[in-house]
Amino acid sequence: MNFKIIITLIVAFIANSVFSANILYVTPVASPSHHVWNRVLAFGLIERGHNVTMLTHDAEKDPLPKNFTIILLEGIYQKRNASLDIDALLSQTPMSNVPDMYNWGLYVCKHDITTKGLATLLNYPADFKFDLIVFDVTLGQCLYPLIERFRDPPVVAVTPFLLPPVLLRTFGNNLYSSYMPFYNSQFTNIMSFKERLLNFIYVYYELIYRNYVFLSRATEIAKKRFGENIRSLEETERKMGMLLCNIDIMLDYPIALPPNIIPIGGLQVKAPKELPKDLQEILDKAEHGAILFSLGTNLRADNLDLNKRKAFLDAFARIPQIVLWKFGSNITEDLPKNVIIRNWLPQNDILGHPNLKLFISHVGTLSTQEAIYHGIPILGMPIFSDQKVNIAKMEHRMLAIYVDIKNISFEIMYEKLIEMLNNPIYYNNVKKVSELYRDQPQAALDRALFWIEHVLRHGTAEHLVSVARDMPSYKINNLDVLAVLALCLTLLYSFVMLILTGLRFILTFRRQNKKQKISKTK
Repeated sequence: MNFKIIITLIVAFIANSVFSANILYVTPVASPSHHVWNRVLAFGLIERGHNVTMLTHDAEKDPLPKNFTIILLEGIYQKRNASLDIDALLSQTPMSNVPDMYNWGLYVCKHDITTKGLATLLNYPADFKFDLIVFDVTLGQCLYPLIERFRDPPVVAVTPFLLPPVLLRTFGNNLYSSYMPFYNSQFTNIMSFKERLLNFIYVYYELIYRNYVFLSRATEIAKKRFGENIRSLEETERKMGMLLCNIDIMLDYPIALPPNIIPIGGLQVKAPKELPKDLQEILDKAEHGAILFSLGTNLRADNLDLNKRKAFLDAFARIPQIVLWKFGSNITEDLPKNVIIRNWLPQNDILGHPNLKLFISHVGTLSTQEAIYHGIPILGMPIFSDQKVNIAKMEHRMLAIYVDIKNISFEIMYEKLIEMLNNPIYYNNVKKVSELYRDQPQAALDRALFWIEHVLRHGTAEHLVSVARDMPSYKINNLDVLAVLALCLTLLYSFVMLILTGLRFILTFRRQNKKQKISKTK
């Protein structure tokens, strides 16, 4: 081996060893999809030589690297799965979603503070040092006192949940409600006056609800576990200088961001791996192509009622494509010959197979990113939350078609399938966007790792924070200045009108005097 190469490798090894940090990764959101995203980032840090301790609701089955420790917040999924109601989720509105989502966050908080996992972490030695904390701040603010418990190391906030308006504002940016649709709406970035009005209400309703209802209740829960003297959750959040968010400039609507909000959308997407032998053979032999059907990690197809399942199966029986359906359990209905059921499917790897023609999806953010990366159009059936804005965004660009799963029927499903399979515009459009998505100077994961290590090197991200973060909205938007200008213009207008009225009065008075003099002369 070349001597220079050997020296380079030795130097790189030493540098990596010296820079190895002890990182706590807190993921308080009870969602397998959040874990998928956070896990990729955690493993990226592990591969850089850092030691990562992850506090999570999701267990790991595979053998773990030596520098990765899982502390499990046990038991929440058993509670959630027992109470999951798809019909209730489908009936949510943008307004009802806000308290529902935050009440779920509080429910998880009450669970988490009683777990053995949290007790294990709190029982670490008092002088135990974490060099940095990565915190999924989508929900779970009741665990913020962990930062204070470990003596306030630098914190990097992350969210797999797109970029919700509350976090946009929390980290110092404007809300842009005039052209950034609320995540639980089906608006696009081009809105009518009525839609802009509703979007404004949705955005500010969530902002007010989070700041004055949710955080107050989360504080009460936190005090039960961490003590009455904890720092306020708002103050702890203000100490977080950086937010890494799951949006991408090529897929999401363009938005101006300050330097401390870093878009790292789709960091979980990767080139497809080799499929299991049976799936590889099925897809290779799919003469007319194949369709993947999955409702994601939070919802299972076996939660659907029998009428909806029958509508799907009847429609699938009428098309020549193979349908791979991630179902979650054994199906009781008779299956058409072209439908194959599995409890689990390697979604990303199937999406990367050249014979795949269509993805029937709940349009979750991670699934949407993976489909677009691999150039697969989507037949989207959003159920709740960000899935609604995702389908609107994809349909607006003719990358997808929306199907209302509440009112699904054989006729509707068959019509939409035929449209997507036979109209090349969707496939051609998604291929163009896929090329844009891939054509970037830096992979999303590499960008995330760079900025986390940037905070590690410098101990803070405060140098990236705009002063707007500490300004009230009326100052950011110059509402006070506009009010003063409006007042000045009003006063100026009133003054001018007063002068004109006075002049008019004087002229009228003079005319009358002149007329009187003329009449007397006569």
